[in-house]
Amino acid sequence: MAKLADRLKISLDELRMQVLGAQVLFGFQFRNLFQPEFTRASEIERVADATGLAAILVSLVVLLVPPVQHRIVEQGQATRRLLQLCRRCAEIALATMAITLGSIAFSIAAHRQTGHPTLAAAGVSLVALVAWFGWGWLPRRPPPPALPEHAVTDLHTKIDQMLTEARVILPGAQATLGFQLIVVMTDAFEQLPESLQRLHLLALGLDTLSVLLLIAPAAAHRLAFHGNDDERFHRLGSILVSTALAPLALAITAEVFIAAWKLFETAATAAVAAAATLALAGYCWYGLPWFLRSRMAR
Repeated sequence: MAKLADRLKISLDELRMQVLGAQVLFGFQFRNLFQPEFTRASEIERVADATGLAAILVSLVVLLVPPVQHRIVEQGQATRRLLQLCRRCAEIALATMAITLGSIAFSIAAHRQTGHPTLAAAGVSLVALVAWFGWGWLPRRPPPPALPEHAVTDLHTKIDQMLTEARVILPGAQATLGFQLIVVMTDAFEQLPESLQRLHLLALGLDTLSVLLLIAPAAAHRLAFHGNDDERFHRLGSILVSTALAPLALAITAEVFIAAWKLFETAATAAVAAAATLALAGYCWYGLPWFLRSRMAR
């Protein structure tokens, strides 16, 4: 039976797979708004696109909750609570990703006028749910193993898990950065109001900062600590990984504002969408972890 720390690392690796998929879908949804054909999109298509974008944002935010809580709440220790949190967050993210895939199918079917876009959306979402959850329901499953509440984690394992968590977040930030760079080269970007162009460039800079902070622990490990285990490196890496989410949250918020403006062309709707995104990310990535840490310290 795998130890608690080993199970946690496997769970983090599984989250990394989902993060990359979520960010690719987020990037696709965002880039789609800048395609020439989007000007012909009907109101129902725009609603479907908005639904898919909102669902994939929930997936992205939820998937990064376990790494943040591992750094801030558990301070690198492996706990059963965190392992269970990884499972719950993965399940929520898969469900919302299925909604996003269904929304994309609806939008494509409606745009191509193939008929029955609702059936297309329901079919795609159903297949995704069966593929992701059916294998857990159909086989005869053994009872869950008895695991301790927490395990004393040695320094080497702490550093390994901290670098794994940086790898969980990094692909998403890099994928978002790539789509942001592509959008700058489109004709639709030139047609945006100058204020929104500047906002996009600001988001581009914030996303770049997040990527730099996430890569910094690996560079410091090689250059400053020669690849050795050191408590100072663990503290430094934890700070860098936790800090990197702040510019990433701001970058995503800015892009959501632009996306909502492209979808509905009203500043009020865009502001509400951006505020909701920032509140969700701020609460899940910083507010809740620090609250839990302060409560556990009592």
